[in-house]
Amino acid sequence: MKTDRPRRTGQGLKLTLAALLTALALQPAAAVAQSIIAVGNLGQSQEFTWRVLPGESLATQFTVGPPREGFTGWKLDRITGGFDDSGGSPGTFEVSILNDDSGSPGPIDSPLATLTGQAPLSSGRYDFLSPAGTTISLEPETSYWLAYMQVGGASSSDFYRIGLTDVPNEDSRALQGWSIGDNHWQNPDGSRWQEFSHPSGTRVPFRFRVFVTPVPEPSEYALFFALGLGAFALWHRRRQRGQRAAA
Repeated sequence: MKTDRPRRTGQGLKLTLAALLTALALQPAAAVAQSIIAVGNLGQSQEFTWRVLPGESLATQFTVGPPREGFTGWKLDRITGGFDDSGGSPGTFEVSILNDDSGSPGPIDSPLATLTGQAPLSSGRYDFLSPAGTTISLEPETSYWLAYMQVGGASSSDFYRIGLTDVPNEDSRALQGWSIGDNHWQNPDGSRWQEFSHPSGTRVPFRFRVFVTPVPEPSEYALFFALGLGAFALWHRRRQRGQRAAA
């Protein structure tokens, strides 16, 4: 009987541990939240480019969709933008997320966040990331602005060049409710925003893509932690009993 009792207890602990691990695997909000494409238009043709001159800012609006079931909102991970070759010796290239101000970009000197990444000196796609240790929260069903700015640069021959599209469509992978504005705005000297007017009369937003991670509800975090703690406690208790039996 003394040898049977530990065996039966160990078997019960195994079954309980298996049940806990299965429950952990079935928690979608806490277990599988990962970075996904929310919206973008990089799949649309690049018909135009435009220069970002010294001291100038340009911005395009994007709108956040509703949260997924079991989540409360979204966390911005990165922006991927399309660019063409720069010219001269441009200054620092800054990428910011601005709040919406009644349909126009908010103040360039009070951004929601500033992203980090390599300056787009040559043609291609560039990633701009949420700074390490920083959470950039995007509220559901709210509009924000992606803004590009050149700080420094000596003259109009020192510029970055962004890719624009005249196709007013998002790529097919866009999440429900997410969208990109159909034009972009300019702030020539940091003092005022004005809607961009292309010489052809065409409305032309930036070409970019938004990557986000869904934010789980607090209850999902608590359940995930409790289940994990319970599994560890059972494992630890079984290990101690095994050591006592061996002694």
